[in-house]
Amino acid sequence: MELPLAIVLLLGCASVSSVQGHASELPSGIERCKLMDEHCLINGINYVLRNYAKSGIKELNVIPLDPLHIKKFKIGRNPHSPVNIDLSFRDVDLLGLHQGVARKASGFTSDLSRSIELVMDVPEIVVKGPYSVDGRILILPITGKGNAEIRLSKTKVHAVIKFRPVSKGEHQTYAEVVDIKVEVTPQHVTYHLENLFNGQKDLSENMHALINENWQDIFNELKPGVSEAFGLIAKSVLDRIFGKLSLEQLFIV
Repeated sequence: MELPLAIVLLLGCASVSSVQGHASELPSGIERCKLMDEHCLINGINYVLRNYAKSGIKELNVIPLDPLHIKKFKIGRNPHSPVNIDLSFRDVDLLGLHQGVARKASGFTSDLSRSIELVMDVPEIVVKGPYSVDGRILILPITGKGNAEIRLSKTKVHAVIKFRPVSKGEHQTYAEVVDIKVEVTPQHVTYHLENLFNGQKDLSENMHALINENWQDIFNELKPGVSEAFGLIAKSVLDRIFGKLSLEQLFIV
């Protein structure tokens, strides 16, 4: 099966600066989808996730997506929320995307004023790496710094992306992300935060019991910040990709 070029690049979280020229110069087996061919796009996403998420695509300088390394992201305090915390992560790995299954990929047309919608189901997403937290959850203070492991089970990822066209010569139309909204909706979340309360075992166990018993309420409060962080990551990736190759190279138009 050939890989739709647009999806290889959409999923590639790396610089593609070594890719130059036209699609005909790209590695064999890379196929451009026709615009509005949602079936082609969905098949391409799922093929790439199954076969290239862990290894990457060396010919396109696309690094592996699973694990996906994230340098840092932060969820800030919300004084009006029962989950009023500063929660930050640095040098964390996001695992599980290779198991994702695309369900929808609509809106890819020559009219960039239309929104593009992507929907994917992921059996399990795991965030692992250093964290720090300070604030209050419900009525209890929480503080800690160490390694975290957060598991999101049966997660739906829904993204709506808006581009604007950028012309760079005849038959060279590039796409720039002007807005992106990502919603992450798991059916269950478990939290494990090492070294809470400077390693005080009783306090740590009580807090873990609290946050895991109330996982849904807590995640609902964190969800806007989590979704915003995912959106910023996705925007950075898409800007690098769609700034390198034109729509004429990505699609059959």
